[in-house]
Amino acid sequence: MSTTGIAVEARRSHALLLRALCLGPKSYWELMREGQAQTHEVLEALQTLLKNELVAYDGNRFVLTEAGRRQAEALGLDRIADQRCEACAGRGIVLQPPFDHVLEAFKEIVAMRPKATPDFDQGYVTPETTVLRLALMAQRGDLAGRDLLLLGDDDLTSIAAALSGLPRRVHVLDVDERIVGFIRDVARDRGWNHVQAEIYDVQEGLPSHLRGQFDVFFTDPVETLNGLLLFLSRCTEALRGPGSAGYFGLSYLESSWKKWRDIQRGILDMGYAITDMLGAFQDYQLENIVAQGYPVARMAPVPVKEPDVYFYISTVYRLELTEAPRPLFSGRVELGRDLYYDEEACVTLRK
Repeated sequence: MSTTGIAVEARRSHALLLRALCLGPKSYWELMREGQAQTHEVLEALQTLLKNELVAYDGNRFVLTEAGRRQAEALGLDRIADQRCEACAGRGIVLQPPFDHVLEAFKEIVAMRPKATPDFDQGYVTPETTVLRLALMAQRGDLAGRDLLLLGDDDLTSIAAALSGLPRRVHVLDVDERIVGFIRDVARDRGWNHVQAEIYDVQEGLPSHLRGQFDVFFTDPVETLNGLLLFLSRCTEALRGPGSAGYFGLSYLESSWKKWRDIQRGILDMGYAITDMLGAFQDYQLENIVAQGYPVARMAPVPVKEPDVYFYISTVYRLELTEAPRPLFSGRVELGRDLYYDEEACVTLRK
């Protein structure tokens, strides 16, 4: 990122944090959510506010000082209320039948799933988020009667999809044998013959029996550049062709706008149009961030407690193939640790 780009982003994050604090005291995690930029940039803005005594910390919450309030008023930030829809939290989707009933049954099942592990960069979204994904897909015509591929499914989107009764086929690929075993057990107990799951490492070539077999994919990939494009490449190989669609999540806490641009270039090169980008769509329920020493907690400018809000959120992209698919990666790809980690990884626990 150029020096000019950093300066512009710092001013934007600075204003966003001041505006959030105009609405009342905020925890560190609330400000990380409101900063709308890569973690390092939000931290730089917060540290600048503290250094210039525009913001103070009372041991639990950040608050505006009198000088901070004067600056916010001078910029007109105190006059800007939260513009997000209260009903849908800005997603544009609320749960209507059959998905409101799917959520009730889904919550009972996910209560028994294996615990998330940092070994595979796992961090579950909320049950509501999982079902909202499906409501979005159904609204776009990508669920009912479709063959659906899930590449990585620790969120158990496959099970929620099966509960809806809408997809024709649901197939899961996941590197975690615990997740695969859990999905298989639930499918067997429920008599879901159209739900399959198999162990798969994304660094291996896509199995031949899955190439060109699906109408839609959903993946919530790692956020390194090559790692994410590798996930999308495997999913692209699995699609039937023009008119097929795909969904994936991308955050800004671990991905700078430059990385977003590079990812978007890769998406276009694979033959897709980007039809939708729904910001702050996915809420992640990450646990023990402070206790486990995640970078986002270690780098805080003040001592912080465990998150009190869903601070890690991501945008959902919808893609549609407009021509023959052109995956950027095929065959075996050796990324090693670079699959999970880059210099922007702050909500990923290094091993």
